[in-house]
Amino acid sequence: MIMLKDLPFKGFAVKLFGPMLNPYLGYFENLKINMRKAGMKHRLQDYLSTIVFYSFLTFLVSLILTSVFVSFYVGLYSRTMSLTDVVYSYTLAIILSFIFSGIVFFIGYTYPVLKAKTLKIMIERSLPFAVFYMATSASSGVMPVEIFKMLSVRGGVIGKEAGRIYSDVTTLGMNLSDALQRAALRSPSPLFSDLLWGMVSTITTGGDMQEYLSSKTRTFMNHYRLALEEYAKQISLYTEIYITLIIVGSLFFIVLISIIAPMTGGSATLLIQTFLVFFFIPLVSTGFIFLLKAISPTE
Repeated sequence: MIMLKDLPFKGFAVKLFGPMLNPYLGYFENLKINMRKAGMKHRLQDYLSTIVFYSFLTFLVSLILTSVFVSFYVGLYSRTMSLTDVVYSYTLAIILSFIFSGIVFFIGYTYPVLKAKTLKIMIERSLPFAVFYMATSASSGVMPVEIFKMLSVRGGVIGKEAGRIYSDVTTLGMNLSDALQRAALRSPSPLFSDLLWGMVSTITTGGDMQEYLSSKTRTFMNHYRLALEEYAKQISLYTEIYITLIIVGSLFFIVLISIIAPMTGGSATLLIQTFLVFFFIPLVSTGFIFLLKAISPTE
């Protein structure tokens, strides 16, 4: 997987493929937007050149390996390699190499999208509490810029974004409205972007920031309450499915094969029961826990 902080072989990839890809960068604006929302600071040309380089490298390696294995496989069924066998082997190797290369390019192309979606989920899970913290700070008379400084201390995804906003104002000399607009454009979460655009409007029109943040807190808390209620219903449904199919079903199957085994003379009864008790049920239970964690609306 391509690393976020650095791109291995980036310099070589840009020298090799950069000039070739430069005229076509306009066709990859969606990738550029997704990279920005994913928090990836690489240039579009650098990132695109790198994934093309990895795709090309995959093609070469897989072409060599698949040519050897396919030729060996065909040779097992034919003592002498005919011209048809050779053409078939290398044609199949080329097709498989293109497939593997395309898979690598697809993974690299869609990685920013997946990362942006992950950040969106993380932001929206912690957003109600972050807005509540901001509203509480505003009610204490804290200046809007200082609110983001205090929010950055809390950490997390929103804390990191708040730190970037504060840095834009204090380090780059931007005014708060411009820094908020910049953050709203790069955020993968529409809810967080809407919050920032509302703050921009409040600052521009001279509105009451404390009142705006308080109203947003009520809105987000209501959404959070509804999400918890929906999550409770989902837990109830999944728990019934888990108990009925996994626990009761496994016990029923264990008892059933214990009854049938003496009649059929089966010797694999103990092996099947051991697999169910010590492997199947624990693995499914672990997957069930991860499922509940994944759909949880909490941080």
